[in-house]
Formats: sequence, structure tokens, C-alpha cells
Amino acid sequence: MSLSHFSKQKSAGNILWNCDFGYFSMQLKRLLQRITLLYPCREDLVGSLYQFLGYSSEILPEAIYISGPPCSGKTVILTTILRYLSGIHYAVVDCLECYTSKLLFEDIIDSLNCHELNYTNGFAPLVKCDNLRSFLLELRRGFKEEPVVIALKNAEKLRDMDANILPAFLRLRELSGINVCCILIGQIPFEKFFPKTGLPSIIRIKVPQYTKEQIEMILLKEFTKMQNSLKEKIRCNSQNSKEEYLKRLEIISSFDLNFYRNYLNTFLHMFYRVCRNLIQLRMVAEECFEKYCEPIFSDPSTSTNANMLWRNISGTLKDALETLYTRLNASSIESTQLSLQKREMKDFIQIVELPFYAKYLLIAGYLASHNPAKEDKRLFVKDHGKQRKRLKTVNAKAKVSEKTMLLQGPATFSVDRLLAIFHAIIDQKVCLTCDLLAQISTLVELGFFTRTSTDRNILEGSARFVCGLQVSVIMRIGEMVGFNVSRYLCDLL
Repeated sequence: MSLSHFSKQKSAGNILWNCDFGYFSMQLKRLLQRITLLYPCREDLVGSLYQFLGYSSEILPEAIYISGPPCSGKTVILTTILRYLSGIHYAVVDCLECYTSKLLFEDIIDSLNCHELNYTNGFAPLVKCDNLRSFLLELRRGFKEEPVVIALKNAEKLRDMDANILPAFLRLRELSGINVCCILIGQIPFEKFFPKTGLPSIIRIKVPQYTKEQIEMILLKEFTKMQNSLKEKIRCNSQNSKEEYLKRLEIISSFDLNFYRNYLNTFLHMFYRVCRNLIQLRMVAEECFEKYCEPIFSDPSTSTNANMLWRNISGTLKDALETLYTRLNASSIESTQLSLQKREMKDFIQIVELPFYAKYLLIAGYLASHNPAKEDKRLFVKDHGKQRKRLKTVNAKAKVSEKTMLLQGPATFSVDRLLAIFHAIIDQKVCLTCDLLAQISTLVELGFFTRTSTDRNILEGSARFVCGLQVSVIMRIGEMVGFNVSRYLCDLL
């Protein structure tokens, strides 16, 4: 089939291929019907990929780059098409897992030969490919007369490997001498791949983000699955009597598509502006659906009262929105809110997204605020010498006093003391760079550190700060980075 059957459109430096499906054979129509049932709203991507890969008797394109946001169907649709096509050997490899070129080459060869690492073969690869030359020899030896497709997920990681890896994959057909196509799958524009020496031009396919209507259509196809999931939750609830259980099952069976469509409209109205990830939206929609149906279990006539259903679900949706990326389900959200204050949860959610060193800076700031400065040597220096037990000190510690640092509130600390504690508690050597100092400014802007001095430059030696976070939040951050905070608090020793 000639390229005249397809129209090219240039948009923002990328070539979008729009297919005229009237020219395709019946095989493609059947393939489109199968894949559309599994992955709706991606007919253009299926047609573009079939154009380049669907004719095994012809020469495959040398390289293709598929770009698009995460969870937009790039990898799963490509894998499905390759599985349906006959006569093509293919391998789908994740560059995030293969962090060296040796692992990448061996994983590709194993996938092409259907070799699985297991106990019987000692988890050893089929062949050892230490360099590009041995990888090319294995390709020529095993697939000299057969078409081969190599798909690389998270292709951005190729930029971190040797400088010859990315150009070699883009010219793999020329170097190997076989009919092979390399497909890169990534999230960034292809222009960000370009090294100083440049790269050859390749075919680019851009996958757009799902629209709100498309997400609603996809989630609406899972209505039966959502009904069965809700029935299973009610069955596992031991608090319901048998009569109540049968009543709720009957009510759930009476739900129709219009009822579920109203729920999705309410759900996406709040979540679509914040999250476009289809997998994340599907998970949260399933968790909140039971709460949406609670008024109907008490009074089935409220199923058409949209205002009442909205008032009942709005609080749960708002709480789920705040904990969207912490992987908490609805029950975890409710139990967490009973044990934590609202401010504390917001602080914790923001801290989860902070860099690694910023979390240690938070711990160091909290220790500086809640420990006396005279105790730093004893807490953070290994060879601090023996501490003499004087009678005055023993009597002072024997008295029951409520004026501890935790009860008195946080004290101020300087930047020098903050950095000294930071370098003492972290297990690795960290150089004092501009990036590290800039993270202190970020913590001040986020409100985790409060500036108490009037210095304009917060990084000056005379600037002083206070860490006002709760001890439970700092304990969680310590667990995330593997640091025992209670071991370095004077009041908890």
C-alpha cells in the first residue's frame, strides 16, 4: 500500500498520521474491531501502526518514535497489534529495568527467542551480549530472513547509557543487515533526544491525551465490572443481615447506564482538571462508588435526586482528591482522617513529593528545633567522650518536669547548625552545593520552615528558622528514608 493513502499533517514539529480506513483490507477491519473493544478511542494509533507493521512481506521502517502522556495506551496497543500479526518476531523491553547496555541487549535476545529466566536454567540469559558487536552478531545469526520488531519502553533512559546506544538502535537495520524495526516509546518530544552529533530522522507518532468524553466512554464500558465489584464488597461486609444483603443486591442490579453516567459526570467534574491518568481515575472511581450509592440503600427513590447524591459524595471526593497520589483507598482515607489532623495530612502529602535530600533537611530542622544546642555533640558525634555524672545533673533528671522541648514548642536554629546536623545524620557524603542550599529556600516557601529573623537573604549566617511540623509527620518521613528519628530526640531517649 502506498503512502498516498495517508495524509501527513505537521504540528509542533511532529508528524501525525491520519488514516483513511476505507483503503484497508478486511483483516485490518477485524483487527480494529478487536482492539477497539479492548482499548477504545485509539483507532488512529492502530491504523498508523498497522500501516508500518502490518505487511510482513515488505521492508519494515528503520525506526519509529511514539510519544505521549503516561497511561495513554502506547505500549499496550503496540503489544496487542504485534501479538495479532503473524510472521513477526518482536520484543518489548523496559529501559527502566535494563539500566545497563548489557542487560538491555540480553533481555532483547531472550524476548525474541522466548527464553524465560527460571530456576531450571539458573536464571541465566540465553547468550551473553557484553557489547553492541555481539548483540548484532546474535541478531544476524537468529533472524537473518525474518522480520523483527524491537520496542523499547521508557526510551528516555537511553540518553543515560553509552553515547553509541541510541544512534545504534535508530540505525539497527543498517548495522545488522536484517529486516528489523526499532520502536521507541517515550513521553518527551524527540528533539530532547538529540545529542551534539545529531540523530537520523525517524517516523514520529504522537498519541494525544484522553479527553474527558473519552475517559467517560472508557469507564462507562466497565459498568458491569463495577456492579460486580460493589456486590462483592457488600457480600464481604459481615455487618449486614441476610435481608439487608439481599435488598442491596436487588438495588445494585436495578442500576442502569444512565445512573452510572451521572456518577461519572460528577466524578470527572472534580477530578479531570487534576488528574488525566486513566488507571488512577479508574481506581479512585471504583473506591468512591460505594459511598455514592449509600443513600440509595436507605431510600431507593433517591436514585434520581442528583443534588442529594452530590451532597453525600462531595466530601468523600474532596478527601480522595487530597490523597490522590498517596495510593490510599476510601477506607484508608477515613481511618487516616480519624487519627490525623487535616493540616498534618496536607503537610505529609506535600513532603512525599520532596527530593531525597530535602527530606533529610526536614528531619535535621526538626531535630535542631526540638533539641538543645548543647546536646548536639552527644547526639551526632560518635567519639564525644564520656559524660560525667554530677550530683546536680542526676538530681535535675530525677525530678519530674513537664517542661520538655516537645511541650515548650520548637526553638530557633541557624543555617550552620541545620547543615551540620544534616551532614551528621545522612549516611553518604554530600557536597555543599547551590542545589542543596536552594532546597532550604524551597522548604521555607512551602511553610515547613518559618523564618524568625529579618534578614533578606535567608541563607546568611545570621538567619534563623523554626520547624513547626508535627512529630508524627517527621516520624513518617524518617520511616520513608530509613532513619530512626526517636533515637535522636532528647525527650524520647
